[in-house]
Amino acid sequence: MKRNVNSSSHQSHTKLRYDECFAKIVLERFFPNAYNDLLLSDRPDLRDNKKSIGIEVTSSMSSDCQEALALACKIPSMSNEKRNKQISYLKKKGYVYTEYMMTHPTRCYEWKCSEYPNIEDTPCGEIFKAVTKKLNKLNSGLYAPMNRYDLFIFADDVYIDEWMPSEVVKKLNTLSSNILNYTVIYLLVMNGIYAFNTILQRWEFCNTEGKLCELGDLAKQMVKDNERRGPDQRMDPAAFIDRNLGETDK
Repeated sequence: MKRNVNSSSHQSHTKLRYDECFAKIVLERFFPNAYNDLLLSDRPDLRDNKKSIGIEVTSSMSSDCQEALALACKIPSMSNEKRNKQISYLKKKGYVYTEYMMTHPTRCYEWKCSEYPNIEDTPCGEIFKAVTKKLNKLNSGLYAPMNRYDLFIFADDVYIDEWMPSEVVKKLNTLSSNILNYTVIYLLVMNGIYAFNTILQRWEFCNTEGKLCELGDLAKQMVKDNERRGPDQRMDPAAFIDRNLGETDK
């Protein structure tokens, strides 16, 4: 997946806030009828108070991927000598950095004859670990009571092949055996965004090609604008998105 490295979610001082803003913008762009008005919050990270739906935001990316994205964010402010050195370092690890983009190495898996491997033995295994971790937290008693909970996962280093969705939704359904569970789990992966309904065991796919950089810039700008304002003057995120997203749709 190509990401706008200058608006990556791995900037140290805005990581959590950026991820939440980006998830909110992505959901409202690609699933406009799913929620009424998502508000930035905590435990859960996003809330639709009218429908009483809470959405947690997390990442399943490997430590290597997180390191690469964090480094890519710092490169623009480096000297030419240090920049070239870090770009070469990323290239050795399989990441191709350019002025605006960075491509990720494809993660592989093996299978014998015509049988596909267990879905847990593919890169999706890291996604299931992230889901399990979030399910444990959801059932800790520390979250605001809502009628429904959903989950948004950044999985930038995972590619979902054609045979995988049916196996992914089966595994997600198996994991959903707690008192509280996530009804819809969104996976933002290399080839787009999937919405898996863990109860109905259905899924929806949206192609995000060429659209994420624009939304990433919008999330970054929202974070910056709020940082520049005092606590009592910060703009309502919904108003900011409505104004700026409307302009990009023209």
